[in-house]
Amino acid sequence: MKRFIISTLSSFFYTGCFPFAPATFASLVWLAVYLFVPGGGWLVHPFIVFCTIPVAIYLSHEAEKYWGTDASRIVVDEVVGMQVTLLAMEPSLLMGAIGFLLFRVFDILKPFPAGRSQKLPGGLGVVIDDVIAGAYGRLVLLAIALIIHR
Repeated sequence: MKRFIISTLSSFFYTGCFPFAPATFASLVWLAVYLFVPGGGWLVHPFIVFCTIPVAIYLSHEAEKYWGTDASRIVVDEVVGMQVTLLAMEPSLLMGAIGFLLFRVFDILKPFPAGRSQKLPGGLGVVIDDVIAGAYGRLVLLAIALIIHR
């Protein structure tokens, strides 16, 4: 039962098993929930994000025991990265799409210190680079929001 729960949650309900670009697919699925499920805005409430990070670290750490180090099936870190990017923002298709693109770019490029943070042990190394990518995405998204909403 533990393996089922860890596998289901760390793969974000098996979106991490998508045959290509599972991280991007999982990020898109999360974005769709955030945008289109009534009350989806609660996903980026600061308290929820604060609680999700340690849970994602634990899930990632445990999932590595089944699937290997930073396996592509583990996408709960992308969920956290998207949460950080869109932290405390009301759901909006435009800002959600921009946030998604920014997060994926920063997650792929891994600007300092994101790339180095992957060397941290276990689930911490899996998740922290996405938190950093999300923070970079959040900063750029806020700048874009200021420009758009002038």
